[in-house]
Amino acid sequence: MTGHDPRLLAWAYLSKVVQGSCPPLAQLVAAVGPVDAARAVRERDLSSFLDRRTSARAHIDTAARDLDLLAGLGGRLVTPDDDEWPRWRLLGFDRLGDGRDDGAPLALWVLGGRSVDELVTRSVAVVGTRAASSYGEHVTAEIAGDLAADGWTIVSGAAFGIDAAAHRAALGSGGLTVAVLACGVDRAYPAGHGRLLQQIARDGAVISEYSIRVL
Repeated sequence: MTGHDPRLLAWAYLSKVVQGSCPPLAQLVAAVGPVDAARAVRERDLSSFLDRRTSARAHIDTAARDLDLLAGLGGRLVTPDDDEWPRWRLLGFDRLGDGRDDGAPLALWVLGGRSVDELVTRSVAVVGTRAASSYGEHVTAEIAGDLAADGWTIVSGAAFGIDAAAHRAALGSGGLTVAVLACGVDRAYPAGHGRLLQQIARDGAVISEYSIRVL
């Protein structure tokens, strides 16, 4: 697959370079755009903080390949350029930390056909321990199932225990659920939840701030 939009390529490159949030880089992108920000990172024409933050991966430019692999999985990269970017849901990140490392992700790597913004407009996070008791999983299923049946999207992390109980309850009630991963969306993590993640992506979404095939 070829012919990716230069802005999308720049977003994909920057997302891999920082692997998560980086408010100073987001501010640079807001000021000059993703294409010029990507050029500055490649040429290391940056402030000392940004140079330290990006230097380890600045040479890794696999954006076109990553986007092709993502498309092959039926996914897409969602960026602040897109209408489905969940802007208001991410505003709370602006109040975290000192603004240097804690912030909203640069982009979202997504599996699933529904609009991210629509999925999270009426959503609630249900997360908890991996070593859950049977009672804990039962109560989680009741809470998540009832919320999903009432039209709430259940957001969790696809881990064993409480997370899985919440996802399965949402699916079982015919509702929507979103899995937010701490790795690329090309990886089923935990491996035992491969089928569950496929079910989540079918009607909801599997999302990560991390690029696929992390190097």
